[in-house]
Amino acid sequence: MTRAQDFCAAHEFATMLIEFFGKNFGSFRDEFRLSMLATDIEPGGDRGIVEVQVEGDDKPLRLLRCAAIYGPNASGKSTVIRAASALHSLLANSARYSSDESLEAYDPFLLDDTHSKQPVCLGVRAVISARVYEYFVEFNQARILREVLREHTSLGPSTLFERVQNDASGAWERDSQFTLIMKAFRHNALLLGLADVFSPELAGGIAVGIRRLLTFRDPGQYLASEQLLDHVARLTRERPTFENWLLDWLKSADLGIQELQVEEEIKHRIVRQFEREPGERPKLVKRIEPRVKYSLALLHTTGARPRKIGFDKESMGTRRLLELAPMIHDLLFGEHTRAFFIDEIGASLHPALLVALLRYFNCHLEATQVRGQLVFATHETFMLDDEARRATLRRDQVYLTDKDAAGASRLYSLAEFKERQVHNLRRRYLQGRYGAIPSIGPLGG
Repeated sequence: MTRAQDFCAAHEFATMLIEFFGKNFGSFRDEFRLSMLATDIEPGGDRGIVEVQVEGDDKPLRLLRCAAIYGPNASGKSTVIRAASALHSLLANSARYSSDESLEAYDPFLLDDTHSKQPVCLGVRAVISARVYEYFVEFNQARILREVLREHTSLGPSTLFERVQNDASGAWERDSQFTLIMKAFRHNALLLGLADVFSPELAGGIAVGIRRLLTFRDPGQYLASEQLLDHVARLTRERPTFENWLLDWLKSADLGIQELQVEEEIKHRIVRQFEREPGERPKLVKRIEPRVKYSLALLHTTGARPRKIGFDKESMGTRRLLELAPMIHDLLFGEHTRAFFIDEIGASLHPALLVALLRYFNCHLEATQVRGQLVFATHETFMLDDEARRATLRRDQVYLTDKDAAGASRLYSLAEFKERQVHNLRRRYLQGRYGAIPSIGPLGG
């Protein structure tokens, strides 16, 4: 192993989001930046902090475990989450686009004629395998206009590649495989995405790392679907620690759930094939796993014995907890670190339960046990309820969105306000001291 490989092996979880940024996306006409760098509002404190070692630096980076976005309806909260999903989708899929496919991620500010025709810019700064990278892309509906990947070291930034339309240059030009990619890439495909596919030794770790740090969770996507049960049940078989943790998690939420039952339901046609072709059994066994459907049943406490209730009869809150469970498990025990972006995290959950969950992750979990970060949009203000020094969230973990007279959103941090640590943030937010609350007119006739 090289020295760098030794270092990265010793810092397996040295992959975290530093900053997500964009411009001319959705309701954001101008630049927005969501920074996960901790400020010095609590010097030496570890509430909400995860430390990440960077190769070549003596001191670790102090990053935030989570960031909450507050603001009125239609102010841009969800747009930040959607922007992260758009960049993730571009990285994951553009290498497979045909040359005539448009870029679905293109979603410019539409409320003036100028910006509605201009490029969108999305990007990240992140620690990936103990190195700091900055990556951004500018694009319109038809093509990638500019794409840049830089590595930041103690000696300064190094441009690994810079692509302007179909011309590219940079340090990676010395790699023969990358040189071939640069000569033949399509106008609507990301160079980093292509390098991930065709030169994974060079770029795979970076592309995969960025995608993991832009993991999007669509709230309510599976709430009314058996897909949710199948997904959660499958995880109990794939991850040895997940089933016991899930049961403890559901019990602690006071839902009256006493037991989990997981069953494998093999498709009927596979069973029939076994019966018709006994001699083909070894080959068929290899083909079963992708076609197995898993069933998860929740057994509820009763006076006599646990009773099974159909999933369609379970409350929306129970379904929501099941939907969040894989993400929470990853944040605590994940094999790879991720940053999750989720909209309306408190939907269908009691505020006390949501606060307890976030307080454990943000305030009580040892920093060395943190396996990821969480960025979420919410209207739940109970996370701000206490003196600033004791609230669930630090001031630099609170972001606010508001719109100007032209309908353009802006994103700003509560840390920009010079507040004392004894102030109750919830009370002052609801009083309108920080903006980002609706201006409600007269209701009724």
